[in-house]
Amino acid sequence: METKYKFNIDRLEVTYTCTVEMREYFSKIKTECVFGKDDDVRVVRTENTTYHNNFAVYCSDEYVGQLYFDSPNPNRPYIYLAVDNKILYTCVAGLSYIEQALHMSYCRISKLDVCFDTNRNIINKFYQMLKDENLTIIINNKAIKDRYATIDKLIHYSTGSLKNIRRVKSFSVQGNEIELVGYDKREEIEKSGKEYIKENLQMGKKFYRLEVRFSNYKQLQKALDMCGVDINELYYYPFEDLLEPIFVNTLNRIIRLKDNKCILDYLLKK
Repeated sequence: METKYKFNIDRLEVTYTCTVEMREYFSKIKTECVFGKDDDVRVVRTENTTYHNNFAVYCSDEYVGQLYFDSPNPNRPYIYLAVDNKILYTCVAGLSYIEQALHMSYCRISKLDVCFDTNRNIINKFYQMLKDENLTIIINNKAIKDRYATIDKLIHYSTGSLKNIRRVKSFSVQGNEIELVGYDKREEIEKSGKEYIKENLQMGKKFYRLEVRFSNYKQLQKALDMCGVDINELYYYPFEDLLEPIFVNTLNRIIRLKDNKCILDYLLKK
């Protein structure tokens, strides 16, 4: 079987700024309002318990994501757009048009998940790696030498039947405000109905995912600095050649093998 793999963005929150006048204009929208040269960008007010102002954003009737601002949290003073998952697999590069239509200015990316998908069963291979006594596994810069010691940062999940309680395996490795998760993506798509992901990836009947997650801007910026990726370039040109070093560098910070060997080399080995 030919090995296929692809890097992609699976979660994206973007931080924007705007003028005081524009912010007040948004705040006064009671139901919905249209923007853009052709009135093709529409914002519809929705309810949110965390932010005083929350809107669903549409472009040519395609749902783009949630726009929200005015939080009691002093650390969240800007305007934020949580991009819909489908947009991330279809037209994420078009966000600059939304930005211009709504008279906002891009500030930074505040939350990001970068995923690695492949048609090889890297989940089973991951568990083979854990059991391989010839390997020294390093988690959060600490070598695991005692094979009987409990690893608090490595969490295992499974679902299945009474006959096979661990038929579907997944795991997470928790770092310092960053996280790695691994799971059977085809199984998740069947439950969620996100067929657009399968169409985008073209992996075949089965494929598996590793995903690195950044929950705040500071950790993301640190990761970008370490691999030499400009955060502005990532926003405007979110291509694979930028996503790959982010993923690999972060993966190695969370878990790697002795002598700084990336676990992907082991997981993809036939």
